[in-house]
Amino acid sequence: MDLKNGHVDDLAALGELDERILLDGIHLRYNQDIIYTYIGDILIAVNPFKNLPIYGKEEAAKYVDIKLRSKLRPHLFAIADKAYQAMKRTGVSQCCVVSGESGAGKTESTKLMVKHIIELCKNGTNNLHKRIIEVNPLLEAFGNAQTIMNSNSSRFGKFISLKFSHEGKVVGAKIYDYLLEKSRVVGQGIKEKNFHIFYYLFAGLRKDQLKDLLLDKPEKHRILRPVDNSPVFSSDAVFQYNREMLAHLQYIMLVVGFSEEEVSMVFALLGAVLHIGDIHFEVDVETDGVYIVDEYVLEIVAVLLGVNVEELVATLISNVAILRGERIVTLKNVDQANDGRDALAKALYARLFGWIVRQINTMLEPEPEHRIHPGPEIGILDIAGFENFPINSFEQLCINVANEQLQFYFNQHIFAWELDEYKREGVSGSEIVFTDNRGLLDLFLDKPLGLFSLLDEESKFPRATDTSLVQKIEKHHKKNEYFRQPKGGGLTFGIAHYAGQVVYHAHGFLEKNRDTLSSNLMELMKQSDSQIVSDLFQAQVTDTGSLEPIKNTPKRSRKSILLCKAPNMANRTKSMSRQAGKKLKERINPAKMQTDGPMRDQKTAGAKFQNSLTDLMSRLLDAEPQFIRCVKPNHYKQPNDFKRDLVLEQLRYTGVLETTRIRRLGYPTRLPLRTFIERYKCLAFPVNANVRVTQDNCRKIAKAANLFGWEIGTHKIFLKYWHTEQLNLTVDRLGASVLTIQRCVRGYLARKKLWELKDRLKKEAIIAKAFMTILAKQAAVKAEAIIAQKQQDMLRHQKKLKDTQREAREQQQRQEDEHRREELARHLDERDRLERNFQPPPVPPKSYKNSNIPAGNRHSYGDPYSGVGPGRNPAAAHRPGQHPERVPDRRSAPIDYTPENHQNLPNHGQNRYGRQSYFPESDRNVSARYEARHYHPMPDLLPPSKPDRLRPFEEDIRQSPIANQPYKREAFRPSSQPMQGIRRTPGMELRDRQFEYNTIKSTIYQPSEIDMSDTAHYARQTNGVGTTDRNKVYRHFIDEALGKKPVLDRDVWCKIIYMERDQDIAKVHVSAPEMIVDGSDVDFDGYRLGLCRYENPFRDDKTAKIREHIGKGVTLTRDNEGSILATRYGKNNIIVKGYSDPAHHSISEEVVYNMGKLPPDRPVKVFDMKEFKSHIALEMNKANADIESLRSQCVVALSFVRNTLDDLETPCWIIIVNFIALDALEDKDMLKEVQESLANLVVKRSGQKAGAAGQRSKHQSHGDMYAEVRKPDRTSAEGLSPESNSPGRRKWAKFKKTKD
Repeated sequence: MDLKNGHVDDLAALGELDERILLDGIHLRYNQDIIYTYIGDILIAVNPFKNLPIYGKEEAAKYVDIKLRSKLRPHLFAIADKAYQAMKRTGVSQCCVVSGESGAGKTESTKLMVKHIIELCKNGTNNLHKRIIEVNPLLEAFGNAQTIMNSNSSRFGKFISLKFSHEGKVVGAKIYDYLLEKSRVVGQGIKEKNFHIFYYLFAGLRKDQLKDLLLDKPEKHRILRPVDNSPVFSSDAVFQYNREMLAHLQYIMLVVGFSEEEVSMVFALLGAVLHIGDIHFEVDVETDGVYIVDEYVLEIVAVLLGVNVEELVATLISNVAILRGERIVTLKNVDQANDGRDALAKALYARLFGWIVRQINTMLEPEPEHRIHPGPEIGILDIAGFENFPINSFEQLCINVANEQLQFYFNQHIFAWELDEYKREGVSGSEIVFTDNRGLLDLFLDKPLGLFSLLDEESKFPRATDTSLVQKIEKHHKKNEYFRQPKGGGLTFGIAHYAGQVVYHAHGFLEKNRDTLSSNLMELMKQSDSQIVSDLFQAQVTDTGSLEPIKNTPKRSRKSILLCKAPNMANRTKSMSRQAGKKLKERINPAKMQTDGPMRDQKTAGAKFQNSLTDLMSRLLDAEPQFIRCVKPNHYKQPNDFKRDLVLEQLRYTGVLETTRIRRLGYPTRLPLRTFIERYKCLAFPVNANVRVTQDNCRKIAKAANLFGWEIGTHKIFLKYWHTEQLNLTVDRLGASVLTIQRCVRGYLARKKLWELKDRLKKEAIIAKAFMTILAKQAAVKAEAIIAQKQQDMLRHQKKLKDTQREAREQQQRQEDEHRREELARHLDERDRLERNFQPPPVPPKSYKNSNIPAGNRHSYGDPYSGVGPGRNPAAAHRPGQHPERVPDRRSAPIDYTPENHQNLPNHGQNRYGRQSYFPESDRNVSARYEARHYHPMPDLLPPSKPDRLRPFEEDIRQSPIANQPYKREAFRPSSQPMQGIRRTPGMELRDRQFEYNTIKSTIYQPSEIDMSDTAHYARQTNGVGTTDRNKVYRHFIDEALGKKPVLDRDVWCKIIYMERDQDIAKVHVSAPEMIVDGSDVDFDGYRLGLCRYENPFRDDKTAKIREHIGKGVTLTRDNEGSILATRYGKNNIIVKGYSDPAHHSISEEVVYNMGKLPPDRPVKVFDMKEFKSHIALEMNKANADIESLRSQCVVALSFVRNTLDDLETPCWIIIVNFIALDALEDKDMLKEVQESLANLVVKRSGQKAGAAGQRSKHQSHGDMYAEVRKPDRTSAEGLSPESNSPGRRKWAKFKKTKD
């Protein structure tokens, strides 16, 4: 084997073996980017600190169901495949133990192994695989943090258990979490950071989302502020990385199964943890207790946690203890208050982390059928590696003890148990010396004098200190070979671990070990109005520190904490915490004051750690292990930097040299004889043979497989690590041969069966053909008989049908003849009656003529239908109780056909002889002028039509001597001039129809009038504009908006006026980012304006009809520049008024191009801020700028119907006043920017003209330029020129050109 070239994949195969050879082999392979090396069946992985192209899909495909390991390079995927194939073949659970120092690459190795195992058993479109793979990044965000040694260090231990069916398909997973480093939430060391999720939060959330949680910059929060006051995000690249990680994290949470509301709730609780850390206490001299300095933060915490702020104050500044059944209250000092605050933050984060793990396990849980009959599992352990920092605290002590336990498990499995088994089975094994760390574990875990036992004992005494703890440890263990007493003493002590000596600082050991949250704080959190906070603190914590699921949790109506409103501190003059301290002081009995009692029923952090360690080891012992030892090449995380001394030190304390020797000389595979024979008997015996379990039969199988170097003990056969691979390969070859034989035999049998089936089918086909021939002959005979019968039936039916039709025609003809005779007789009788009763109207006397009265208003003298005069209608006399008078025959009286008499001829209703008239007996005058055309002597007998439909609150008074006078019947008299349109209201008031609406026009004549409806619910002062010009109307509303603007909220960005013709119906101010204007009848709530909600007693029918068809209407929004966008959702068109005059409106090019019509379901800029700035630039270029003209362009109007004229007679429309545009006219910086842009444009155009003229002077060029800018006429759209600089002018010219 060529060791010098680094081609030795398995160091256990070397003939010569020592530390230098092992180190040289690993170093040579590292320089060639070969980071994996075998030591027997153990994998050594050196962290390259760079990306290598060895983890792609093509590379992973090579390590699937490996038959001969030596054909492929060592790889992490090979260990994953070995574990999966062994589980699938034997049905025994497997575990992969990944160990090494912090920063050696354990976390990344774990993720790669999980991904490859999932790929090995992937079964189609199941989303479970994707969710399992994405679990690791989610846990890293909440459980990993940056330390001095590693930028992504696991601050908790996790054991990922992948659950499989008996067929080898993954059916679920479960996460076991251990030893979360909660203390990192409230404090970190130098060059260390908090958990990743906090930094993702600040980099990834938008400003409005951070504002909802009332979060400021990360440096302003105590638990995120670096110790050295350096910036949280050292560079833009770091900030961008954290932003991308939050987006990816939100995607992962949705993939795993979290809802969007749960994700938002998690972020809100993280914000609560940050605000809890910002609570600051000071000494209260009056009560000898403490008070909270900034109570603004306190109220934020109370809102986010859903608790009462006064109760929260009381629990933070006081302790409650139960002594002999009596409740004792004591005030905290500053240190105790800080500890209680930190305990709340740590408990909230730890329980939130446990809740996330619990939710993940629920979503990854196998289906019920797989839970009833569980299959094997593959567990992957990832735990923080050995740590030795400048300052090592309680967390490092627990992590290092856990690594000591894993090292002990490795030694026992690799060395101790193997050597003991050699002795029991009588096999000669090599005497291998290894480092046993059992004594060190006894120093920590022994009872009652172990380190953790002493720590728990001291934690039970309230007056115990960290100093008394160190003194007690030195007293009992100063003679222990693993205990070291550093120089200087103090609160430090040293331990000689397997990886080197570590000095621990005992400051805070007791408080961290107690890990208690005061009972009053716990009760307050359980009663929270937030469902998730209440659930977190009602859930029980297991002995290992995990969160148990809550069963039958009551679902109460609780308020949401997703949006937090800033507390109002303006009205608060007294400190709430000081007042609470005074009240608590009065309740305290000095005779019974004491501190909290000893902890007897609460589990300490040390006890939870020991239970977690026991649970973890029990899971490892129930499975066959696969070991991966991760090695760190340098402390600086630099690629291509191999520190030989550092690597050699890691190889020594991990026992790699001893492992290599025992793997080369020992027998790592030890199978019982029965298992060996059952699994491999097919190599030497028939498959169905009953083989006895003897050593001779085992020897026959081993010889048949060509194995060398194996041993047989009393009950087991001992094999080298490569023997298993060789046996499996031989079995696979035999199985492949069996499959080939089976394939050939089954193919022959299938073909034979097919031939027999074909012969049978041929015979059946002949029989079927003969049968069908006979059947066809019989069917032909039957068919001929049926056809003949059908023809006979058809002839009989046709004859019967003809007879029936003939009889029906004869009957119908008889009925029609009878009806014609009756109709003719009736017409003749009616004609005779009319001729007998017709009497022409007499000529009115000359004295009745009055030339001053128009023909339409003269009385119908002698009207036959009036019932008076000699020529009245006979039908009018046929009333109940009366008899018609006999009139002379009309043929006996002469008829005057002169035009003067046409006006007295009868004309009733709407007919072909004239226009509409009314009955005189209704006390109404004829309102339409009568015009007779083509007179015929036969009178029209059609009934008169009904009069015009009037409003229920007024009458038609078309003649009145005086307008606006109370109605009096005696006041009516003939008038020389008809007063068309006069109406009388129920209040007996005469009103001209021209002024029946409360309009802007009417206020010109009546500036002080107040219109009041008869039901007394509609009153409004008129506007008093004094003109009907549209621009003056706009300016009136602009002046009104400017007057109210100082008292409005700063968030108001526009005002909407709902107009019906020239009448303003409703006015609203809009501060919401989105405003809906539709035809609903809902009340205005700040987000929606329903036009059908507002009544107008003077609304005409056309306006009412248009208003009822508005439908979904339009949605108004604004962008960051101040432009207004409108989106039409209704079916009917919505028109932007002023589209034909873009020179006087700030509308977009798209509006002009679409001729004002809004397209459906797509936002369009109806007010373009860029256009508005262009108008400002043109106006500023004038000698006398007109600010009122610019203010008029701050208005845009939308019409719900297309009218021919852009005036005030639109039935339904809205006016929008843009407050942002009005503010822009007062913004000096914006005006300066526009002026500079205009100056630059002038200079640019001036230079172009100078180049064209050649000899013009600079002054003359600038004068021409200014003249050209002022040249376009703004009075009409036709005045626009192509040279104009206004975008509105350019798009109008483009539009005109397109239309032409």
